[in-house]
Amino acid sequence: MMINYRNKSISLCSLALVLLTVLSACKKYPNPPQIFEEYGNGINGQAERKVLIINIDGLAGAEVQKVTPPNMATLIKTGKYTYGVLADAVSSDAATWASMLTGVSSAKHGIIDDTYIPVADQGNPDAAVPAYPTFLSRLLDVRPEYKTVTITTDAALNRYMIHADHRILPTNDAAVKDSAVNIVQNNNAKAILVDFRDVEAAGKAVGFNADVPDYKAAIEKTDGYIGEITAALMARKTYATEDWLVIVTTNRGGSDSNPKPGFIICSNPSLKSQAVTKSGFNTMHFSGTSTNAVIKADNGLYDAGTNKDFTVQLQIKMNAANSYPGFFSKSTGVDGGTTTGWTMFQQGTDYGVIFGGSANGGNGKTQLLGNTIVDDKWHTITMTVKLSGGVRTATLYTDGLPVISGDISGTKNLSTSNPLILGHRNVDGSSALDFYAADVEYFNVALDDATVLANIALKDITKHPYYSNLTGYWRIDDGGGAIVANLAPAGYNFLMKGTAVWDALGNDIPVSRDSQNVADGAVSIVATGPDVAGLIFYWLKVPTSSDWSLDGVGWLSNFEQEFLK
Repeated sequence: MMINYRNKSISLCSLALVLLTVLSACKKYPNPPQIFEEYGNGINGQAERKVLIINIDGLAGAEVQKVTPPNMATLIKTGKYTYGVLADAVSSDAATWASMLTGVSSAKHGIIDDTYIPVADQGNPDAAVPAYPTFLSRLLDVRPEYKTVTITTDAALNRYMIHADHRILPTNDAAVKDSAVNIVQNNNAKAILVDFRDVEAAGKAVGFNADVPDYKAAIEKTDGYIGEITAALMARKTYATEDWLVIVTTNRGGSDSNPKPGFIICSNPSLKSQAVTKSGFNTMHFSGTSTNAVIKADNGLYDAGTNKDFTVQLQIKMNAANSYPGFFSKSTGVDGGTTTGWTMFQQGTDYGVIFGGSANGGNGKTQLLGNTIVDDKWHTITMTVKLSGGVRTATLYTDGLPVISGDISGTKNLSTSNPLILGHRNVDGSSALDFYAADVEYFNVALDDATVLANIALKDITKHPYYSNLTGYWRIDDGGGAIVANLAPAGYNFLMKGTAVWDALGNDIPVSRDSQNVADGAVSIVATGPDVAGLIFYWLKVPTSSDWSLDGVGWLSNFEQEFLK
């Protein structure tokens, strides 16, 4: 049985922008109905939901697990937790903070350095400068009555969090702790964010390893601060009528030059202790026209040129018959008889490939049609391009068997500056897509018939006879985040664009995978930095909009039976 639930909902700068966002944040819109109205409204004696976020810069999940700090361990006893939060595509301090606060990855928010100024997509000259507000701004817009407090020693971060109702900028972590204790005792804020920096400073000085005494001491000291803050929280006079979610996490494990998986602890008295983990096969759901995995710059590695031999192979499950959308390409797209590069496309229940060299003096369109792949099954699609005796030949294979070959010499040159894209590519105003993919492979040689057939179900890519020629291998089983990791000896990662949704498919797998025998109803969670914003929105019952293009997910919804009353 396929387990197919939505697991991931895989998408301040200058003074002028600050003023603009401040003004826009005060604009009010009609709010859609809240969810779970029967619980947690803070009226009629029901508990009022609040959230405390404690961030520890530079603390990797593995080091937390190694040290087991006592106060964090206490929170874990009533919490869902993971030591393996996926790293963001950009590992700078500002980028990781922006991902956590906006609920979208760096591939969307465009913040790179400590100016917190977003930049446009450098791979798209027509792209606008992105604008993704922080959760503080979102709350001000849709729930202005929800008061917020932030406490950090970092001046740039403090400026970025301008939409908080009350911002505190202490001089050191001890003062951060004192301010936090005071706030949780005396303030009625709905959300409080506390940022500690001593662990990161120790890591930069002696290394981000808890086997080093000074680094371990910094972790233990910060954990002591957490104990004082949570004790003050539980001593609130109104604590019995409140329902607090305490989130302890890190914007980035390790350093910007050596980022490591982070951690998240979500603690509430009603929660049972449980590690959240990935289960079964978790892949990207490519749907619509805007969900794409893109390699922005490949330095010519995937440029087919005039004479390069290459092979492209992927496992694919098409979920619906659609009219002509491209689904894997290194091309300009197709407009009538004009195109440059190659585009795998869907034609109803069948597939095909279009080659062209319009921009390079070649013919505009040479088309090869494959066969049916829309039948609720996984299929292996392979395309080879080979130059021999002055003739360039393309061959398509389905499930290891050759389907069609054709002379594409007339295209002359397939070179294009357009990126390698897995996902929608326009073909003559084509319709949307709906498919899953896995084990995408790119070889810099044209594989022969026997090699293609013998390796369509290969489960260990390192055993491939042409492994040394592999320049891209993307399993697409990351399960979360904006990075689709390349595991080949050479090549680049894909970055997700658009509304990225990771689906947990359990045992519904292609032939190149081993079944994990996942039980029906199993929960699969792969946590990311943007989930912090998603969890805040979920816990505070903030109505979110699809227009926000959030990547972060409030995955505590999987455990509602434990805390809904």
